[in-house]
Amino acid sequence: MKIEAQVKSIKKLKDYFFLVPDYQREYVWKADDQVEQFLIDIDNEYDEQADDQESYFIGSIIVVKNKNKYDVIDGQQRLTTITLTLCAIRDLLARQELDAKQKNYLGIVEELLYSFEPDTEETELRLELQYEESKDYLNKLIVAEKYDGEVTASIQKMQAAYAAIYQYLESILQRGVAALIKFTRYFINNIDLVIIESEDISSALKIFETINQRGVGLNAMDLVKNLLFSKANPNQFVTIKETWKKINAALQRCGEDENPLRFLRYFMMARYHDGILREDDIYKWIISNAGKALLKYETHPVALVQEIEFMAQRYADLVNATKLLRDGSEYPNVTNIGFLNKYKSRQHLVLLLALAKNASKDSINYLAMQIESYYFVTNTVGIQGKNNEHSFANWVVSFREKSTIEEIQEVVEKTLLPYLLERLDDLKFRFLNIRHDAYNPQYRQRFILGKIENQARAQVNWMPLNVQQIEKLEIEHIFPQTPKDNILPVEFLDKADYNNTIYKLGNVTLLESVINQAISKMNDLSTNWFEQKQNEYAKSNLITVNMLDHRYEIGKNTAINKFKDTKQYIFETWNKISIVERQKILLDLALDAWRINDQRLDEYKFFSQV
Repeated sequence: MKIEAQVKSIKKLKDYFFLVPDYQREYVWKADDQVEQFLIDIDNEYDEQADDQESYFIGSIIVVKNKNKYDVIDGQQRLTTITLTLCAIRDLLARQELDAKQKNYLGIVEELLYSFEPDTEETELRLELQYEESKDYLNKLIVAEKYDGEVTASIQKMQAAYAAIYQYLESILQRGVAALIKFTRYFINNIDLVIIESEDISSALKIFETINQRGVGLNAMDLVKNLLFSKANPNQFVTIKETWKKINAALQRCGEDENPLRFLRYFMMARYHDGILREDDIYKWIISNAGKALLKYETHPVALVQEIEFMAQRYADLVNATKLLRDGSEYPNVTNIGFLNKYKSRQHLVLLLALAKNASKDSINYLAMQIESYYFVTNTVGIQGKNNEHSFANWVVSFREKSTIEEIQEVVEKTLLPYLLERLDDLKFRFLNIRHDAYNPQYRQRFILGKIENQARAQVNWMPLNVQQIEKLEIEHIFPQTPKDNILPVEFLDKADYNNTIYKLGNVTLLESVINQAISKMNDLSTNWFEQKQNEYAKSNLITVNMLDHRYEIGKNTAINKFKDTKQYIFETWNKISIVERQKILLDLALDAWRINDQRLDEYKFFSQV
């Protein structure tokens, strides 16, 4: 493999004409991040008072000769930013009164941007962006023409970068034209790059891979893309490029484009890698012998990129469902996971991505239903997220390529179920003693209480409440948080004993805001305060609230009355014992609500026993 590497100042870039191929990633540097750091790094090295300054190295560019030009394989972000800086210098100097020497510097900057051939009267740009998102914006900027075309996300970033650089240079110009000329002299003479020229694209991508394999945090997704290009035939480049654009679009659709490594990590864990795979190890594993054997990208690069794209679409759908926090999801139980395990959670996607490509939405949602029940148990007993990830990584192999609900049921019975049954006694103990704020944030508290309410409604044949209705409800403390004059019932030893009791889950309920306002002053515990509240509870549209009034009933031998008697949902007074008893009722409803394979955990019968 023939490689030539030379250190070049920016002034020496006039010896090159660069092309950024159409399969390369678009411009992604942010003005307030990478571009700002680019300027800070240069500013830290530049000393306006010094006459002789050291050179400053800002990185490397990997290129492959393409006729009389050079394809940029790595370094296009840096090279584009250098070009934007030269454009900003040119634009500022062009608006000043310059002496003869200063005009020479303007001429050098212009020569670094383009070459004009008098014999043909053609302008040849030093840097051309060939990817579609560039839309000729940089071409127009280089020749100082107005751009009126479509403003893509890439162009927005270039515009913002140019504006930030222009502002930085303008601050230098405030000290006079001579100050800007001195900076320009430093920029073109003392900023160095290493130009690495390779004989072909495959070798260039190998160099890129070697340089970056110890730093995959830089962008493992780009490393994988370039790896696939290096293994593909040139006639496959367009397919890979177009498919990769769909991957980026999918991640952008769910707001995960700023963190593509999370998707790549979960994709690999879900479908190929056994066990936990850390972000820093993703690329190392991919290029390992085990990774090569499983992924088969050396012989079938297009098949792998197409699978990544398919799963990126599923990932985007599931991320959007997780963070929806309202009605309308195609995967309602995935949305429930967002409520129950917080909307930023993503670990459950490992199992859902493992299912076969032909798995239906019903099958995916069925597995999500089991994972929702899993999270209810693990959150209640206090299992940390990292332990959940280890569990999922151990189980995911069994879920791979399963597509039907029947197949999923069998795997759930061998994986999630034994784990949950081992923790059933702990679940009961913890739930019977849990405080409602253990389920913070409040949207999670409302979801859990709402799910329990809907389970009660199902048992009395009432229509369930939707997410929007539940989210409008308030959380009411039956024993009030602030008793009037701090007068407490005699059963409480002191205020600490009272506070330890009132935050138990059994002492809170969802309640309509109008009713909550009506009972807000019913906090004199030396009166018949609970009876007063009961009169208002009976007006609620929530069955679990209605039954706090022991007099509440409808007709004779109705489902409501039977439910009330069966659950012993009867409270004539309210005290510590009432809270304990109500918490038992809530536990019973919770076990009905969060089932595994449509069976209560405490009554589960394995398929082999049925």
